[in-house]
Formats: sequence, C-alpha cells, structure tokens
Amino acid sequence: MESFLLNLALGGFILSLLLSLFSFVVYFFRLAFLSIAVSHAVLAGLAIGIFLGIDPTLSALIFSLFIGWLIAFLRRKTGLTEDASIGIVLALAMAGGIILIYLSGYQGNLLAFLFGSITTISTTDVAILFVFLVLTAILFKINFQKILFLCFDEESAYSSGVNTGILYYTLVGMLSFIVTFATKLVGVILTHAMLILPTAVAYQIAWHFSDLLLLSGIISLLSTFGGLILAYYTDMPAGPSIILLGGILFITASLWRLKRKKILRRGK
Repeated sequence: MESFLLNLALGGFILSLLLSLFSFVVYFFRLAFLSIAVSHAVLAGLAIGIFLGIDPTLSALIFSLFIGWLIAFLRRKTGLTEDASIGIVLALAMAGGIILIYLSGYQGNLLAFLFGSITTISTTDVAILFVFLVLTAILFKINFQKILFLCFDEESAYSSGVNTGILYYTLVGMLSFIVTFATKLVGVILTHAMLILPTAVAYQIAWHFSDLLLLSGIISLLSTFGGLILAYYTDMPAGPSIILLGGILFITASLWRLKRKKILRRGK
C-alpha cells in the first residue's frame, strides 16, 4: 500500500510538471490538435506491435513518434495547413491500425489503453517519467529563448541563426512521446486536458513567459492532487475529477481577468 501511494504521489507530481511544460509548447505553438492526433494514433501503434509480435507499448511509442514527425514534416514542407495534415495522417493511421487488428485476429480490448488510470502508475513508469522530466528541463533551460523565438516568429528565428528545423522536430518528438506515455497512464481525455488547461489558466493571470511556466506547473499540480483528493473523498473517477478541478480553475481565472479589466477601465 505504501509503495502504491508513493508511486501515485511521485508519478502524479512528475507527470503534472511534464504536462505543464508541454502545455506551454502546445498552447503557444498551437499544437493542440497534433496532441489529439498522436494520442489516437496510439491505437494503430498498439496494433502494429500485436501484428508483429513485439511489445505493443514500445511499438505505440515508436509509431506515435513517427506520426508526430510526419505531421510536422507535412506542415512545414508541403504547404498543408496543420488541421489538413493531421486529418490525413490520423485517418490513414487509424485505418491501418484497424486493418492490422483484424488481420492479427486479436480479441482483446485495445481501446482500454486509451482510457488509462493514474492509479496504475508503477515504479518503472515513475523512473521513465523522471528521466524524461530531467531531459525536458535541460532542453527548456538551454533553449528557452530560442523556443520563444521559434514560437512567435519562425522566419526571424531562422534568419538569426536558430536551427528551427531541429528544434521544432525535437519539441514535436518529445511531445509525441509524453502524449503516448501519458495516454497509457491517464487516458486520452485527461492527457489532452492537462496539455491545454495549465497554460490556459496561467495566461489569464500572468503574461511574462517565465511566470507563465512557473504558474502552469503550480496549476497542473493543484489540478492533479486536488483532483485526486476530490476523487478519494467523493468516490469519483480520478481522471474526470482532475479535469473538473482544472476547469473550475480556468473559469475562476477567466472571471478574475474580466473583473480586473473592468476595474482598470474604470480607473482610466
């Protein structure tokens, strides 16, 4: 029991911080639909693993990484809009996955993978999340200004000597990995919500980018642990409880911002 609670606490803490960091990337790079596409491509990745007789989780991670990079490539090199690129790739990936499931004769429920539970986090999951958090923190620490530059003016960033291609594909690749891993642990809906809500809430309160990052992390932690506590005392599912609390924080922050704007207008 103690091991379970420790894994839940550490896993929830690390996953919250990771999703808050990538929430910043998703929000300002407008990659929300890419994260949805990657999380749903997990099904095709699992099917590939079953068909080839290899670890489905590993094949899902590799395939999701490929899908993320493919969408990024189509967006940057073919002139397709992001939603068109995602629509094409997602449709083909899902169709291929369904065909492979049919050919493999698999009788299990792959969809269960898409509705994971945070209470299933293992010691191995915690270790992988920790290593990934360290790598992500190093990337942000070294390249934060370049990431901001790329986010708001890619052409100027490229002209200034920033290797925009490598940086963009690195961010998309890391986002694809964490989306797939988080989907396994907490499900599609919670993963997507926690990639949007932390920065969306923080943006209602702060405007400086370093403040946004810090506040996103705090909000992500509040949502996760507050939701877990709420679920424990109300006997509700953990995932929806976390999303519900995050939504309440967003509404509260939005109302506070509107009220603050009215006060400022009156002051003028």
